[in-house]
Amino acid sequence: MDPISQHEAIDVLERGHATLSALFARLDDEQAQQPKTIGGGDWSAKDLMGHIAFWEELAIEAIESWRAGRRPQAEDIFGSEDVDAANARNHERTTVQTLGEVRERFARAHATLVALIRGTSDEEWLSKPSYPAQRRRALREMLAAVVGAPKGPFDHASAHEADLRDAVEAFRT
Repeated sequence: MDPISQHEAIDVLERGHATLSALFARLDDEQAQQPKTIGGGDWSAKDLMGHIAFWEELAIEAIESWRAGRRPQAEDIFGSEDVDAANARNHERTTVQTLGEVRERFARAHATLVALIRGTSDEEWLSKPSYPAQRRRALREMLAAVVGAPKGPFDHASAHEADLRDAVEAFRT
């Protein structure tokens, strides 16, 4: 992984959040909750919002656990557990939440993650875990994986932008 600074990570996160937020804002409440509108699957825009929030919540938990010397939950998800199973559990959680609750999760998780990264020292950003781990990657590398995508580190939003944009456009036609 190419080195990425806290500032660069925040920039990528902020751009992605702004892009998704602008697309979500183009949907009314009914459209945002209509199932089977995202990516040809069963998800609604609300479900996607909860999905993004979930992975940013995992990154928050990873920073907090890292600082406490505990193994972050993300290590288990990427290790012995299946990412799809974690996503399915989160989908169940999101399904019973109101659209307002999911919007709040989406906004709060993002703001908290950005604040935590902003408050991370260079030393901590580059530090290795103090807990037993198979992969001795630095905090920045773990976070880049948790909220990353094929397009790049910290760019989870890009993995879903096209599907959300397509859904928004479909409602406009």
